[in-house]
Amino acid sequence: MKNKYLFLRGKTYVLLFATGIFLFGSCTQGYDGELWESPIKNSQLQSPEESEFKFGTVLKSDGSEVAVVNWPVVYGAGGYLFNLAIIDDPENPIPVVTDSIIDGCTVMFDKLEDTKYEISVRTLGNEKLNNKAAEKASTCTYSTLIPAMQIPEGIEIASFIQEHLQMSEKEQAFELAAGKTYHLDELIDFGLNTITFRGNKTHRPTIIVGENGGIKTQGGLKTKFINFDCTSMKATGLLTLSENPDESISTANLGYKAVGANQDGFVINNPIIFQECNIKNLKNSLLYGNKKNWSLRDFRVMDCIVQLNNSGSNSIIHLQGASNGLIKNLTIKNSTFYNLVMNKSAYFIRYSNSSNAQPKKIFGENDNSSTFIISHNTFCKTFSNKDFANNMPNTNTLVTNIEYNIFYDVFRLYQIIQNQSYMTTPGNTIWGVDGGTPNSNDTGGRKDKLGNPYATLEDPQFVGPFLQEFDLEQLNGGVNFKPTGAIAVENKAGDPRWYE
Repeated sequence: MKNKYLFLRGKTYVLLFATGIFLFGSCTQGYDGELWESPIKNSQLQSPEESEFKFGTVLKSDGSEVAVVNWPVVYGAGGYLFNLAIIDDPENPIPVVTDSIIDGCTVMFDKLEDTKYEISVRTLGNEKLNNKAAEKASTCTYSTLIPAMQIPEGIEIASFIQEHLQMSEKEQAFELAAGKTYHLDELIDFGLNTITFRGNKTHRPTIIVGENGGIKTQGGLKTKFINFDCTSMKATGLLTLSENPDESISTANLGYKAVGANQDGFVINNPIIFQECNIKNLKNSLLYGNKKNWSLRDFRVMDCIVQLNNSGSNSIIHLQGASNGLIKNLTIKNSTFYNLVMNKSAYFIRYSNSSNAQPKKIFGENDNSSTFIISHNTFCKTFSNKDFANNMPNTNTLVTNIEYNIFYDVFRLYQIIQNQSYMTTPGNTIWGVDGGTPNSNDTGGRKDKLGNPYATLEDPQFVGPFLQEFDLEQLNGGVNFKPTGAIAVENKAGDPRWYE
């Protein structure tokens, strides 16, 4: 192999290069600048051994990562036949690259989070040297999942985790078996630890949450690929922030008061994430601040369906009851929230004090920005007769992007869009049936920085059924929020899953 740069040949190369999925580097050996010819001739070649594949990670300029795989040169080869597939579901692999011929021995590809790959490399022959191709390819697997402790089926989750949880600055992971059913009868307290608590991407396990069950943290927590049945749960929040915040994460000990913060509070700097979770019959809050001065740097809900049966006063994101607290960067994306009953008492998101929710009062003068991204979601009856938000900060350091959502029986959306923030609101629709009459401020009385109304008045005309209890045994719970309203459809507004 004399080529200086490794490449994909033909149409496959053009396609992958254009989409930015792959990058390729050189592995060719030179000698004093002269071309070198392999002494391996008239031979049957072998593919690289599985143990010889090496992996690494490269950070791109935009902050994303690419995975790097390389293998030793097979001298006398005419290239390699390369295949890459995603095998999150081993019985249904998803091809990413199929039978691509490359020169060289290094491949770089986009590193997707929580993904398992299978890589296949077969050494190709070299007609000039009369070398024959390897009879078979070598395969290896590569996973971007962090290693996890498996929780056996039939064991109560809280007791198992408390027995095996270690106090550590390193991220720990606990994993539930694919498709199995578990019970959470007590409160899991993850403390200050950074935790990934996950199921299986393609066959989610189900957790039946008992009366006293729930999750508690004061560290980073990623909850992924799990179904939660909260029918029996009586706790105020599925995820509760600790009632005894540790002094090590106070605004004073983290150094924020030294740079201008004026509040005595507690900060979780690592992300707290719900991703690809389905939640059934949640009667209270998804996130509950326990009436303590908690602030989160990064809270995300992505690709989730949250079915509520909430007629009380506990908001979905509930940081009310303290003297300060906020979410610095809030992301809600590609998700559906719906409530089975009318609610006149709860907000979707509620802080304690609008003035003390200004980011500079918690994070200081040097870190005083805040971002709300609420994009491509479907909100139904959350909530019909109470403001969408309460006690939100009104400051020019806040960016609010509320885009391409459907709001159905959602009251006074404008309360989350404060007029001093930089806000963009394209592509939203809003409709009211059961008390959630859209306010004129929502439908053009107020506009974003680009001249868009906060939402356009339109009945989404969901295909349905949609106001029924979520069925964890059915795909997408047996409900259907696919809109047929012309504006929503044109904008592809709402949770993208309903267009599939």
